[in-house]
Amino acid sequence: MNWTQNEIALLSPVLERFEIDLKPLEGKNILVLCSAGGDVAFWLASRMKQGKVTGTELDPYLLDRSREQAKEQGLESIVEFYQAEKTYIPFPDSTFDALVSEFIVFPTPSPTEIGQPEMARVLKSGGIMALTDVIVVKPLPQDVRLELRKIGLDYLCEGTQGDFLCWMEEAGLVETEVVDLTPDVRRVWEKRRQSISKAEQPKGFAYLLDDSNFRLGDAIFYIYVRGKKP
Repeated sequence: MNWTQNEIALLSPVLERFEIDLKPLEGKNILVLCSAGGDVAFWLASRMKQGKVTGTELDPYLLDRSREQAKEQGLESIVEFYQAEKTYIPFPDSTFDALVSEFIVFPTPSPTEIGQPEMARVLKSGGIMALTDVIVVKPLPQDVRLELRKIGLDYLCEGTQGDFLCWMEEAGLVETEVVDLTPDVRRVWEKRRQSISKAEQPKGFAYLLDDSNFRLGDAIFYIYVRGKKP
């Protein structure tokens, strides 16, 4: 999902949750998993005078672009980017004070298949894991999925909010929490639909916003998940 700059501004409360849960940011060593074009890494680094932000990304083009942006923004002393691996994180145990995986505002087109136990492995004791995701809690017909892709919703994780809590707890995390961000993101989708004439609106908007079988808040949710490594 590619958002416009105005839409990203409306989604700023999503990013602010990271700042709240990770504070104080100063001096921390933070991993951004699936860092896409580096926007979240730069957003965090801009709020730090000391510390380290490391991004990992599968897509070579986005990885190169992130490295170029780090140079252009003069953030090379704080931000680094590494080639991601599909199923594991290429860093030793207990390396990071926090791990962020951000799919709602700045999603990567090449998500990894890394589970919470592997994420928890690289966290130090007391480290925070904070994730956002777009989930579908029941099967969607292929024609519905196709229409959703046409409006930009091309990534959906199959699982419930309860599943995410279980996955966090099975990874040994404590103080786990799932926050439903669907109402915040729904407002952005509604504004996007309003910007298109009714005659030209793809069916995906009706499925996502109106149809009780598939719409946001019934079948599809935007969530924020956090936990702490003991």
